[in-house]
Amino acid sequence: MKSVITVTTTLTLCLGASFASAQGNVLATRTMACTINSGYTMADVVETARSFEWSEDTAPGAVMMRSKVAAANSPEWDFLIDAYYPSFSDMIEKRGNFLQQRADSNGRRGLNGVATCSENVRISSVRFANPPPGGAGSIPPLTAVVSFGCDLNGATVADAVTLANAFGQNAGAGAAVVSRNFGGPSIPFNSQVGMRLFFPSFPEFGAAFDRLQQNTQPQNPDNPISCSIGSLWASYLIHQRSN
Repeated sequence: MKSVITVTTTLTLCLGASFASAQGNVLATRTMACTINSGYTMADVVETARSFEWSEDTAPGAVMMRSKVAAANSPEWDFLIDAYYPSFSDMIEKRGNFLQQRADSNGRRGLNGVATCSENVRISSVRFANPPPGGAGSIPPLTAVVSFGCDLNGATVADAVTLANAFGQNAGAGAAVVSRNFGGPSIPFNSQVGMRLFFPSFPEFGAAFDRLQQNTQPQNPDNPISCSIGSLWASYLIHQRSN
């Protein structure tokens, strides 16, 4: 195995000072699917990504990587990169600067040979149902994230945020709702959302899941939203902007 040295899409946060000001707003995220190249490991990918230099005029608010632990539908790729921005305007500005810089440069780009990522991204809106345990600035270097795909079945995205809040409070986790705007399989607009629960650590995820199994809640017959079997991810903090 080659070793450069031995990554979420999440915790979906633009934290630090920007998180407190953005909690009531809609954040933007770009998600890419990636495959680890032969001879490397996820540890190599994370170390390579964390060594990048992030310039102020191109950096997202936060960058997470989500490596599948128990992913539903067994996707062919190995991990996801989620880049979060405090607004769509900020995303367009930063990505425009990045693309211009890349056009003017030569040499190796991206993850320097340790992984290959699709250039076809998904762009989504992120709404926080409740903040992460520990408050703003509390993203750990590695933690557990659980995600669900949900059909709204006539409900609204706001209804999904309310449901995610209940999920998060029952699990003792932060929660967010992700609604896709561009990219991915074609679906009716605002027909599906993703829900994400993010935990302070893997042990706390385990304890929370044990509590939920011992205290199952009856299904609300008036709630039309239906969610699929979840996926469990190892979520790595790669970069976090301070403002």
